[in-house]
Amino acid sequence: MSGFAVRKLDIVSVTSLEKPNPKLTPLFKAPVFRRFFISRAISLIGDAVVPTALALSLVAREASAVWLGAMMAAAILPKVLLLALGGVAADRLPKRPLMAASSIVCGLTQIGTAAVFMAGLSLWWALACQAVFGMSMAIGYPATFGYLPHCVEPADLGAANALVGAWTGAASLLGPTVAAVSAALGPPSAALAADGASFLVSAALLAGLPRGEAGGPPQPAGAGLREGWQALRGLPWLLRMTVVDSLILLLVAAPFMVLGPGIVQHLSPNGWALLMVSFALGELLGSLACGRLRLRRPILTAALGLLAMGLPPLLLAAGAGVPALCAAQFLAGAGIAAYGVLVNTAIQQTVPADRLSRVGAISSIGSFAFLPLGYVLAPLLAGVVGPEPLLWIAAVWTLASVGALVSDRALREFGPRSPAETVRSGNEERESGEES
Repeated sequence: MSGFAVRKLDIVSVTSLEKPNPKLTPLFKAPVFRRFFISRAISLIGDAVVPTALALSLVAREASAVWLGAMMAAAILPKVLLLALGGVAADRLPKRPLMAASSIVCGLTQIGTAAVFMAGLSLWWALACQAVFGMSMAIGYPATFGYLPHCVEPADLGAANALVGAWTGAASLLGPTVAAVSAALGPPSAALAADGASFLVSAALLAGLPRGEAGGPPQPAGAGLREGWQALRGLPWLLRMTVVDSLILLLVAAPFMVLGPGIVQHLSPNGWALLMVSFALGELLGSLACGRLRLRRPILTAALGLLAMGLPPLLLAAGAGVPALCAAQFLAGAGIAAYGVLVNTAIQQTVPADRLSRVGAISSIGSFAFLPLGYVLAPLLAGVVGPEPLLWIAAVWTLASVGALVSDRALREFGPRSPAETVRSGNEERESGEES
């Protein structure tokens, strides 16, 4: 799809995954993608500040790690609960107004969080702001995911995802630095206010873009969810990866993110910020490299990229120093970047446009379902058994999870299909839905 015209996507072949050395920079010649990318870029810069700024703000209040886990869970849990409804809305309503409304609410809630810290109010108010933030993200994320195919040609989706992923890494490089500078010059909560402002600017930049019209007629929410679930079931590799994602976030990512800052702080005062910068650098370079690769087995490559997730908790549990942890974080960032680019591109190129937002939303729900629980449980369990056993479990679980994925022959062999095969698959999905 061109960047200057919007039309409904039919079933799209993944043959473009075979396109050698796709070009990244020419995408900016498409005015719709350029404006969309700038809007996302500004928002991502603000978001990259939040994890460090939130942690530093809580440290300044002498709050425990339980509060950090609770804040992170408050932002994730409403998103998990409401994301499916956001997917139905994004497939049945114009996407651009949904994205703009979500950005405005997200901006106001982050500014509200900053005000709570600056005024010294009860942290429960900040928790409430983060909960509203999560609700708004549940509406905005599916619309954003489904809007990208309206911005570029189908063959350019891989490159477009690579650019967004690369900027996510680049923005993450700036985030800890901005938060650290803010903490040095004034309250770290000022960085949260900057994140809120970035959302408002992002919403303003969306004005005038194509609306991203709905891909199908209105239908009840329940029927829409069933149709999205049927489409997800038609992608067995994605269903399995979603389950694995969920458990990795619960048992690997959550313990590392909640317990890591306290452990690394004893190694170096700026150690945690260095780890976040290393991860972001890996994410940046991994996305750019992945956007240019020709892969016959993209989903197998994505699955293997998850192995690097186990390195940071493994080294942290083993008592490694900051340099080794930074190297592990760099590899983890590169692996996650490759995973995101390859999986998102495969979804966008194989799922019909009128179901794309729902499939993305339902898959995200599955992936993040247990993450809030992980944020809450990690510090509690660490208080009973100590942090090191949890980090060892995280490393072992990562290896076992990737082994479970690559043992699936269908996942290993997933690759580009011919247009005829893709269209036939889509027709079968539609017929199955009609029978249901």
